[in-house]
Amino acid sequence: MRHAFLPAVAGLGLSLALGCGGPLTTPLPARLTADDQKQVDDSWDRALTPVGKHDRQAWLDTMVVSRAYENGVDSFSFHSEKRWTGGKVVMEARYDRAKPADDRFEVTVYDLAGKVLRKEVFGRDEVEQTFQDFAAKTSGGGAEPPEEAARRAALEARLNRIKEMLPQPKDEAPQPAGNPVPKK
Repeated sequence: MRHAFLPAVAGLGLSLALGCGGPLTTPLPARLTADDQKQVDDSWDRALTPVGKHDRQAWLDTMVVSRAYENGVDSFSFHSEKRWTGGKVVMEARYDRAKPADDRFEVTVYDLAGKVLRKEVFGRDEVEQTFQDFAAKTSGGGAEPPEEAARRAALEARLNRIKEMLPQPKDEAPQPAGNPVPKK
């Protein structure tokens, strides 16, 4: 008999309450308040006592739905690579709950021989500000103050640059950040 994994509901509720989007909406996991971190820690204690009380599918369901692999973790890293005709791009994220100043997202471009052509290191503040910029309302609804119109125009220019750099396949419509829709 399969057991309901109740901490998943608590984790999902916490994720929704915190306003988190889908898995890896940004390259760095959210930093939780002390109360939210305690709630996550308590959920893990309940989920793992005893360790074998939930079946394999319940574990996978919980990890996917609650995003337990990124929410409230003590450390987090990812490494992804993309080949391009001139070499390879490597993207890496590092997060350690005990060292907030060390949070970073790195993008390194290598040539075919492995020589670094470009390396950019982005701190948490830059990543979060960029996410907030694109999460903000981008279309005006009638008359708007000149500063808002200028902000919106600048954001649209940034979006157009993204489309020029990495256009999406024609059969794949752009998805809003944090709300991925799987292809059918």
